[in-house]
Amino acid sequence: MSIDVLTLVVIGAVVACVLQALQRYGRIPSFFNVKLFLGVVLLSSLCWIISLAFGGWGGLSLTAIGLNGLVAAVSGLVCSFLLNILLRDG
Repeated sequence: MSIDVLTLVVIGAVVACVLQALQRYGRIPSFFNVKLFLGVVLLSSLCWIISLAFGGWGGLSLTAIGLNGLVAAVSGLVCSFLLNILLRDG
């Protein structure tokens, strides 16, 4: 089963929209979505760095997991910032 980059970008955008809707109606605190996506970016980067130390087939699978998480988190972070700019109360 293959997940392409476009699917990961859509997953990140959908999660950002859901978190933005929850933030808008007071279910989650302000900037929770930014903290969540930055945390996922850091964990994905750490997984990618550790995978370089492993090497072999285990390292390749960790690299795939880390980079897939990184793509989804960065797209969610960008969508979250855009939604905050577009939907702010004026």
